[in-house]
Amino acid sequence: MMFRNVLRRKGFWRVKGGGEEVFMKHDERLGGIYVTLQSRMAIVRIEDRGSIQVFKSAKHLERYLKRLEEEKMNLILSN
Repeated sequence: MMFRNVLRRKGFWRVKGGGEEVFMKHDERLGGIYVTLQSRMAIVRIEDRGSIQVFKSAKHLERYLKRLEEEKMNLILSN
């Protein structure tokens, strides 16, 4: 439940279909960000970076997503 709340606050949408609970958000810089929720963990995949992160805490997930947003803002401000 806590993972869902974090994802909704950060602008993620639930993907319909399939057996897994998947949320996604598109970022101009990162491309598609997909989060698969499993029992007591969230798996974050950033397709364009080829990265996968696993979180067992909603607080850690929120910090990670916040850092991604900050990286984006720093990039925008530096250009």
